[in-house]
Amino acid sequence: MRIFLGLDDTDILGSPGTNQIAMALAIKLKEIGIETTMILRHQLWYDPRVPYTSKNGSASMQLECKGPIDFQTLAGFCKEFLLSHFVEGSDPGLCLATEDQAKSLISHGWRTTGEWVNPAEAIEKAKVSGCLLWSIAGRDHGIVGALAAVGLAASGEQGRVVFHQSGYGEIRGLISVEKLLEFGVLVIEESSQMLVSNGVVDLVKKLRPNIREQKVVLYVEKGLELNSWMALKRN
Repeated sequence: MRIFLGLDDTDILGSPGTNQIAMALAIKLKEIGIETTMILRHQLWYDPRVPYTSKNGSASMQLECKGPIDFQTLAGFCKEFLLSHFVEGSDPGLCLATEDQAKSLISHGWRTTGEWVNPAEAIEKAKVSGCLLWSIAGRDHGIVGALAAVGLAASGEQGRVVFHQSGYGEIRGLISVEKLLEFGVLVIEESSQMLVSNGVVDLVKKLRPNIREQKVVLYVEKGLELNSWMALKRN
């Protein structure tokens, strides 16, 4: 059974960001037998009218359960975790959805990438879809992004990979295209949209691929040397 979990507004300046909170939650979920297969960072509408800590990103987690799971119990576990990591001034939003529920939220997710979405709309969308949506501080800042993260993750078309079960998370520096392919990462030259099959990629910082068409892809541009590539950071 695949479950989609969305998080937003978990931090303030100087505190661990939402991606780090998601990683920590993944570790705790593993203790109760729930595996996190992927964590994505989603870019929402970047506008001064929207309250955010840095660049208005939210996080989604895709969870795998081998057996049936009670959503209320899982929600309670996640809520307790967020409460234990609560930072005064933040307003964490949490969303839990089945795969079908998440797919019904795809259009809502895309809306939040380009326009203002009222928290009341998010609450109504959650009710219609049947998913669980919760705000920790009652100001409802985080629920819009948490709900959007679930829909965007289900679309398979938006997000930057923060964690993947394949285990390539902290790779830095230079890496061969062949090695990336072994990890299941497709390397695509952005300008031509052509698949790259060989060469060496300079990751610049660390491996930060994206999700497109349900696949993990790394966009690159040609480097200065023959058969060399430079990784591009994209949302």
